[in-house]
Amino acid sequence: MGEFTIKIVNDSGDADQLYLLLTVSGTNIGFDGGGILKVGEAVTVADFFSGVASHSFSAEVLDGCRLYVGYGEMQPSPAPDPNSNQFYGWIEFSKTSESDGLWINLSNVDILGMPLALDGTLAAGGSFSLGYKKSQQDIVAELEAQALTSNNPAVVKDCGGGKTKIVAPNIQFPFYRSYQPYLDAMTAATAKLTIHTDTPIGAPAKVFKGSFLQAASESDPIISLTSGTDTFEILKSQFDTEYLYRCDGGTTIYNGQTVNMNRNDDGGHNADVVYTNSLFRNLCVGINEGYFTPTGENDSSKFSSDTPFTDGRGNVYAKIIHETSNSYGFPYADGNLKTLIEAGGDSTVTMTIMTDTEAGHYQS
Repeated sequence: MGEFTIKIVNDSGDADQLYLLLTVSGTNIGFDGGGILKVGEAVTVADFFSGVASHSFSAEVLDGCRLYVGYGEMQPSPAPDPNSNQFYGWIEFSKTSESDGLWINLSNVDILGMPLALDGTLAAGGSFSLGYKKSQQDIVAELEAQALTSNNPAVVKDCGGGKTKIVAPNIQFPFYRSYQPYLDAMTAATAKLTIHTDTPIGAPAKVFKGSFLQAASESDPIISLTSGTDTFEILKSQFDTEYLYRCDGGTTIYNGQTVNMNRNDDGGHNADVVYTNSLFRNLCVGINEGYFTPTGENDSSKFSSDTPFTDGRGNVYAKIIHETSNSYGFPYADGNLKTLIEAGGDSTVTMTIMTDTEAGHYQS
């Protein structure tokens, strides 16, 4: 498919104060994009545009990339801090071989900050446009009114110059709605579950069935699932608000062995890891997108046809991000919420730096 190009358009009105930072899997590999943009080296938007007619950079292969845009210089390691008072945003993209398409998305997983937009051509044909139905300032106001349990400086960050960002619940979960009432309703009903796994390389996909349980203590299982002789459990202490917002950080139990919620599956070759990772992911999606109900089928294969966030269930931050943009609002928004795009591997994608009072580029 050849070389892809990312063209940058600055509609923010600020060039001298804004910086660009490109990272590749968090590592500086020295990609220079024709001498314009280097991995791990921040450059001002003004310098990027100075004397460069194309305002773009190109590559055949770049894996696990983030392109940050923000006020003030950023360092590649550690990456920009969501809890800082810096106003920034980013896009994510990856092309792992010359024959692949370009996977690309907007992200508000960690923060709602600098609004960016993406426009381009799909690998399957046709165009795409990722952006915002409302301005960043209007979305901030909506999050403050609906999602936050308190107007806390740990979450609402005054970044100066009249700009405000919101730190997301996967970073600052204590200041967002607790999932405990939702979980209590599910356990009180011993709600049933049917969770489908991904398909490992060289092994079949599996269907696990079971239910929520009324755990007597934190060390008792709140979820128990089986598929043939295989068992999967999550303890009550490991299926609480923090881990559900983060979609990571705790443990599950597979065939009696305690394992991390997310592990390296060796490109799909480690079947047991594929099973546990996808079981946990689908449980997180069911809670965060509000598909699970006390009396429902709670079948993960039907998530894509269900309506997310019905009757106020789920992740309120992710709900507002979903309703006002087509970007990630929580770590697994790429499945049913359709936030991950495959662009043509030899196409040009335009990234527009927007103002925080501007809406646009949204296409459902």
